[in-house]
Amino acid sequence: MFRIPDLTDPRYLHEIGWFLYHERFGRDQFGGPYDHERLAYSRMLLDEVLGCCRQDHAWLADKTVVTVGCGCTGDLATWPAAVKIAVDPLLYTYQKLEMLVPDEPGTSPTVYLSVGINDLPLLDDCADLVLCRNALDHVPDPGEMLSQIRRVLKVDGAFYLSVDVGGHPTPDEPTVFSTDSLAALVGEFFEILIRTDHPPHSVGRVGAVRLLARKRRGPAVHVDKEALLAAYLAQLQRGP
Repeated sequence: MFRIPDLTDPRYLHEIGWFLYHERFGRDQFGGPYDHERLAYSRMLLDEVLGCCRQDHAWLADKTVVTVGCGCTGDLATWPAAVKIAVDPLLYTYQKLEMLVPDEPGTSPTVYLSVGINDLPLLDDCADLVLCRNALDHVPDPGEMLSQIRRVLKVDGAFYLSVDVGGHPTPDEPTVFSTDSLAALVGEFFEILIRTDHPPHSVGRVGAVRLLARKRRGPAVHVDKEALLAAYLAQLQRGP
């Protein structure tokens, strides 16, 4: 059952308050309503990720794209992907605050999953592309987030990560990475293909790192089909 968290808790107040502040006062980036700004950023992210992957818009026509820790940014609102899934534990709250961004006409509707990464209800190997933009440092256990991303990513899929490094922990950004510690952690789960350095997403951070990676094989989950069928047949023979 979905619920609204304790919004006096600093980790939630800072996270949600940031979006509320910029919805009310704007950021003087593009002018116009906040929704227009978020759609502009969605287009910029689309071009940035496709450029990194060396693909064009048509490549997404049959692809499943998942964005993890998206907040109410509307990451995928302009993306022409076949299936678009947004995952964030506060999405239910953003819905009640009427802050979710409508998808651009002519694109498929985004499916919103208001769950934490530990409860991600997606099957293994289901996503062609997973995005994690300015979110990995927002979770207390980034290794678990990366493990779940690897799980749902297809073997030939792509993982795009953009995360701040340096600075000090805050209530909504409890994890602080260095460039080396980030590369070491990501390298446990993925093979890093491209790495570039950029200005930080958040005030108080030193910089940001963007990575394109592909999954490393993890331990396989196996269910013994024959043993399960044999157990069922034995139960049938025993009767009710």
